[in-house]
Amino acid sequence: MKTENIICAYEYEIIDWIKENYKLIGYDKLLEENKNKIPDLVMLKNGKKANVEVEIYSSSFVKHKHNPSKIDEVLCLINDSKLSIKTIKIKQLKLWYHLQGNELVDFFKALPDTNLIDHRCNQTIYHHQKEWLNLSEKEERRIRENLEAQSRFLNTGDPKELKEKAGDVFD
Repeated sequence: MKTENIICAYEYEIIDWIKENYKLIGYDKLLEENKNKIPDLVMLKNGKKANVEVEIYSSSFVKHKHNPSKIDEVLCLINDSKLSIKTIKIKQLKLWYHLQGNELVDFFKALPDTNLIDHRCNQTIYHHQKEWLNLSEKEERRIRENLEAQSRFLNTGDPKELKEKAGDVFD
């Protein structure tokens, strides 16, 4: 599994990915990185300088009380708020908690001793790989089957069906 496109917890992971992959998201060049100040990045796009702020959720731009007049674009993973400035969702990146089924098992097995944050509930999760690496084939198969069933279940979109089947899927 390629883990480079999966964000575990922090904005700096997104910035590190952008520094390596800025052309994939439409920029010509990285001019400057500003740690702990606004903007996060100064980029060149279509021959023009762009002040870029990076957020996991676009709503964080407002929450952090950034001044829109100092920013040209916001790059985010989840575009959950209508901003007065151009907002671009980075489609190439995923948050770890959006993985489902086999992807999630492969992710847990691939990253040793990872600190994960679930931003939806502000919970920190300490993932310890040793437990995952020592699974028997039977245990791993059971976990994969359960996670795949959960993924199918959660993606049905029918609340009535979800309620009826919840006991079977999550056991």
